[in-house]
Amino acid sequence: MLKEDMDYAVGLETPYWIQRVEIKGKVFWTFQTPVSFPFLFVFALTFLLVLALIMPFLPFLTWLPALPVGMCVIIPWRVGKLYVEKEYDGKKVHYFILGAVRFFKDFILDQRCIHNEQRRKMPVEKIVFEKTNL
Repeated sequence: MLKEDMDYAVGLETPYWIQRVEIKGKVFWTFQTPVSFPFLFVFALTFLLVLALIMPFLPFLTWLPALPVGMCVIIPWRVGKLYVEKEYDGKKVHYFILGAVRFFKDFILDQRCIHNEQRRKMPVEKIVFEKTNL
C-alpha cells in the first residue's frame, strides 16, 4: 500500500463548501457554485464593519442610495475572496497574519538581544583597559 493512500491530512485541508442552506428541513437558499464557510464568515464580518463605518454618513448619501449598498456588498465580497483565494508566503491568510503579529511582538517590540536562545538584558558596563607590567 502506498504512503499517500494512508495520508488523511489531505482531507483535513480541503475547504468546507456550502451548496444550500436549510432551515427546519426546508431549503432557504441555494448557491449556484459552492461557497466556503470562511468566505461567508469574513464576508459577514466585513459587511458589519463597512455598515458601521457608513452609518454616520447615511443622511448625506440619501441622494445616491446605490453608493452605500454597493459599498456594503462589493467591499465585503472582495475582502472575502481575497481571504479565501490568496496564500501569502505559501500560508493561509490567518496563519500569515498570526505570524506577522508574532514577529512584531518578538522582534520589534522586544529589542533585547538573544543569547543561547533566551532574551538577555545586557547591562551597560564600562570596559576599562589598564596598563599592566608583566
